[in-house]
Formats: sequence, structure tokens, C-alpha cells
Amino acid sequence: MSLVRKLIHSKNWLQAALLVSLVAGLLIYPRPLSAAKVETSQGLDAMFVLDTSFSMNETDKDGIAAEVVKMFMDLEGTGQSRVGYVAYNDKIVSSLPLSDLGSSDRSNAWKSTLDGIKRRGYSDMGLGLRKAAELMETGYDPARKPFLILLSDGGTDFGKHAGGRNADISGRDVEDSIGIARKLGIPIYTVGLNRDGSARKSELENIAAETGGTSFMAGSADDLPEIFNLIFAKQLQSSLVSVSAVSATGELQEVTVPVANSSISEANLILLSPNPLTEAQVYSTSKNVRLYKSDNYTLLKVIEPQKGSMRVIFRGKPGDLVKVNLLAGYKLQAGVELPEEAQKGVASPFTARLYHPDGKPLGDSDLYGSMKTELVVTNPQKKTEERFPLKQEGNGFELAHIFPATGTYPWKIVMTAPDFYRETKPAELKVLNTPPEAKPGTIKISREDGEQKIDLGEYFHDANGDKLTYSVTADGGRNSVEAKFQDGFLLLNPLNTGDSELRVTATDEEGASAMAILAVTVVSIWTLITKILLGVTAAAALGAILYFTLRPKPKFSGRLEGYFLQTASGNDIPVKYWPLTSFDTRSISLQDLFRSLNVNESLPEADRIFFKARKDGSLLFRHSTRCAVQKGASPLGKKQKDKLEYGDKLYITFEDGVTEIELRYKAVKASYQPQTQEAQTVRT
Repeated sequence: MSLVRKLIHSKNWLQAALLVSLVAGLLIYPRPLSAAKVETSQGLDAMFVLDTSFSMNETDKDGIAAEVVKMFMDLEGTGQSRVGYVAYNDKIVSSLPLSDLGSSDRSNAWKSTLDGIKRRGYSDMGLGLRKAAELMETGYDPARKPFLILLSDGGTDFGKHAGGRNADISGRDVEDSIGIARKLGIPIYTVGLNRDGSARKSELENIAAETGGTSFMAGSADDLPEIFNLIFAKQLQSSLVSVSAVSATGELQEVTVPVANSSISEANLILLSPNPLTEAQVYSTSKNVRLYKSDNYTLLKVIEPQKGSMRVIFRGKPGDLVKVNLLAGYKLQAGVELPEEAQKGVASPFTARLYHPDGKPLGDSDLYGSMKTELVVTNPQKKTEERFPLKQEGNGFELAHIFPATGTYPWKIVMTAPDFYRETKPAELKVLNTPPEAKPGTIKISREDGEQKIDLGEYFHDANGDKLTYSVTADGGRNSVEAKFQDGFLLLNPLNTGDSELRVTATDEEGASAMAILAVTVVSIWTLITKILLGVTAAAALGAILYFTLRPKPKFSGRLEGYFLQTASGNDIPVKYWPLTSFDTRSISLQDLFRSLNVNESLPEADRIFFKARKDGSLLFRHSTRCAVQKGASPLGKKQKDKLEYGDKLYITFEDGVTEIELRYKAVKASYQPQTQEAQTVRT
């Protein structure tokens, strides 16, 4: 724990405090970062231009302008910033080029120089501003962040002895200074010291507006704190936080200063009161605490305080209002990861976080939890700035942003905490358009159904989500359809049966297009019906063929007995028995039966006399001979078919007119076993 005690004296505590705010804010220099790359920065380049003419004895009676410069030196004593100043009246009274603050001895010497400047003579603002611009140009370093603060009433007065200078020359010097500032990107902040109402407001406003700065009017010292705080917030990305305001009792009093996180690189405690404090000290876990003082402020600088709190103890004049302010310094940069190019209508991921100077991401959840992060985008079509919040995800912030149109979008990330904020360096993102995609297709419609609606979403897709417009051309042949479009649908009106080829082109909102070839076939329902009937008929025929081909075949089930009544050869042939179940065929000729039992009579016509098995066990008889055939008492002519059932008899007189046979069809008994040829032949 470290303890710092210091007696301080002050003339005008309020004005000093206000100027302290300005200087303190200047110290916190953000290092913007794009695409999560840490940018190298050497710090701030601050140039102060002070009007030290005789009129300032009234306009700035308490010498607040010089106190601003001195406080900046104290606040940035441990940093890498450079400071310079120009003090002018109708001549250059004193100047300091951009210089490293270095040791405290050097800073104290510069402070003494400022304190020793007398306010006298007339005023040549152009001369002082040009000198400051030239010093900035000479010491310009693109890796640093320059800015200039002009503290003046804006007046120019040469008196009787101008020394070759006049208002026109001074005015040209102002314009030249503005040109240098614009060329180097140096904003000029003008603070009009307007206690007596004589400040030239328009002149100061023009200087600030032309260089990207801001102009402020200070009617009294009470106006300065807010003015300087605005400058810090815009240019330096830091805010002066009021911790407490305590009425002094003359005894030691204590104020607790909260430390919200462990990422603060230095905490600047600024104590202000109408009269000098007689004692001031701070208790902190930091082992590095420094004290700075001037006639109008006391500054306690605590290096790398830890999360928790600090105790500030002071003693003031009874009745004085003592104000305790905190200016926290963070050596952090804002960075963001994003794609190199974005697609219109498609979510583009942004991931933002804070980074240490060495490029490592910050892992302080306490700090992230207190922050608000926004993506700031300039709409190139509307020329307006739009803000979109990012959502905290762990130690960082994320947003999936959709850009509505193509173009080049200026953007930056703004990360805001209660006591500071950071911005990435302004950048541009190119948002591109992806042409529609198309695929060919085949469409079949019926002429009798009339107009039909086809969803073109099946054939076209636009990755950007654009509304597509369509056009169509048909092939050069005979068109079978008429085509038109309605709300993303293709309306087809069939004209004739046949085939058509449609070339449909889809165009997105950016003019990019894609073409799909759609083959359209128009059929008639009657054609379909005919084809269906033909198909059904063919199927039925095939079924019938298959049925008759593959159905189970009836087999023989009975037996035939043959009685030769007479033969032309005179041979006496015994009775023949033919068990038909012993034959695997469905049909057999009488000649086959004769051969099976060695009946060798010359009866060639027997080859044309057939018996065919039927399902019910009967036989189908037919012949194509000139034989005399009789079933029972009924003659059977040539090619005449007849059915033989069990018990039926056939009488056949062969073509020789002599040979006769009687055939009897009988059932086979269950106990019957087929026998050999000899066993089947019995003489009658």
C-alpha cells in the first residue's frame, strides 16, 4: 500500500478544475483496430495555441488557458504523447515544437515558461495559428494522433504599430493553417473565451468546421468542464467521471473511489476546491502513485490499480466544496473480425472485442459487462448514419448484420463504457450481389385442364433474397403453349398438343440474370385415355397369355380299354388296357397308345385321332380322318369334337374299311397299380 501526501494551493479552483478535465481527457489515446489487427501507435500529438494579448486579462482573468497545457503535461507524464504550444499576441511570444514529455524536470521547465508569460500587446490570431500549423507539419508522424486546441476570443487587433501585418494577411494565415490541418487530418478545436461577450464566434466556428473539429463558447469558467469533456469524448475517447463533492470541515475527510475492473492502466484522481487543500493523500494497492500540483489543481496518479476501491483522504478549508474526479486511462484498442466482402441480403458476422497493445484479446468480463457496443454504418444510398447493437457473447460482442443493397459501406465499431469508449478505425466494406441461380426442368400439362400455374421457385433461386422479374422466349417451332408471369409464377395456357422449349430469364434487383430452359409437353386427355386403353388391352392380353401359358395343366385320370373287333391282317389282338395316368402329356394320339403296347397294325390314320385331358377327368376326343367314328349311337364326323366321360364307348372303323376297334373309357380304381405290357394284355 502506498501513501502520498501533498499540500496544495489554488486561486480559482472552479476554473482550474474545468481545464483539468480538458487536459485529462487528452491523455487517453485510443488505438483503433480493424479486422482484429492491432495498429501501432506512438501516442498523441497535442498542440495548444494560447492568446496572450492584453485583452486576455479580462477574457481569461484566472489564466485557465495556461493551466490546460500544464495539466495535460501532468496527466500524460507517464505516456508516449508529445506536446507543443504557441503563445502569441501581435507577435509570437513563446513556442514549443512537438516534444516528448520525458522527465519531470523538462515538464517543470516548460510550465515555468508558461507561468512567466505576460499578457500584453495586441492580437494576431492568424500569426499564432500559422506558427502552430507549421510546427505540427514539421513534426508530423502518421502513426500518431494529432489535434490542436485554440484558446482565444477570436479577435485580431494590430493597434497603431502593425509592423507590416494587417487583417487580410492574418486572414490568409488562418486559411493557410486550415489547409495544412486538412491535409494532415488535424482537427482544430476552438474554445472562445467570451467572458466579456467580445469573442468572434463565427470566425472560431469556421476554423473548427473546416478541419473536423468543434467550436465552443465559454462565457465563464463554469462552462469549461463540459466543453473539455466533449472534446475528450470525441477526440480522445475518454470521460471525466465525477466521484464525489464534499463540504470540507477542516479535518481529514475520506472519499472512496470505486475501481470497477482490473484493466485500468492508470487512474488520475483530480481534486478541485475554491481554496488550496492543506493535505491530500491516496491509499491504494498500487505501489506506483505520483503527485502533481499547480495553483488550480491537485492530481494523484495511481498506476495499474486493482479492482475494488481506493481511499482518498484530504483536508480543506471549512465550508469549501471539494470535488473529486476520476479520469481512468486504458491501454486498450477496439478490434473487429469480419469477412473481407459481404453479400447483399446475407448475414455478415461481426465480432468485436478489446485488445492489449501486444495484440492479445482482453479477457476482463467485468469490463465487457459494463460496455455497450454498436456497429455504425453509413448508408451509401441514403447518406445517413445507422447504428446496430452487438450482443455480448463471453469476452466479446457479436452481430450478424444484413446489408440491404450493394455498394461500399463506411463503417466502424463503437465500444462504450461508463468512463471511456473505443472506436475502430473507420473502414469500408464492399457489399456484393450474387446473380440468381437457375436449373432446367421438364413440365407436362394437359390441354383439357386449361391455364396452369407453375411455381418458378422450383427452377430459380436468389441467394440475396431479391425479388426476381421474369421474361420468356420460345423456340422457333410450333408453340404448344402461351406463357406469361404473375407474382413469381409461370402461367401456361396450352394451345396444341406437342412439345415446346421455353427459355425463361430471371433478373434480380441489381440487373444480374440467369436463364433456365423448360421443356413443356402438352398432352390431350383423349390421347392419354387411348394410351391407357391400349395399355390395359395389352396388359389383359399379356395376362391371358400368361394365364394360359402358366396355368396348371389338367392331367389324364382314367383309362382306356381297346377291343379289336376285326383286323385287316386277320391277327387276333387281345384286349388292350391303357392307364392314361401313366402318360405325362395332356394330349395323346391313338397311334401313341398303339405303340405303347406294340399294336403293329398298319393304321396310319391313328396318328390323327386324339384324346385330350380335361379338368373334370373327362376326355376331349377329336379326329381328322375318314374313319367311321361313333360314340354310342352318335356318329362323330371329321374334326368334330366330343367329350368322353367314364363309361362312354367309341366305335372306330378305320379307313381300310375292315379294321374295327371298340374303346371304353373307365375310371381308375384307387387300388389299381399300373402293370407291365404283358399283364395289361388279356385275350378275350
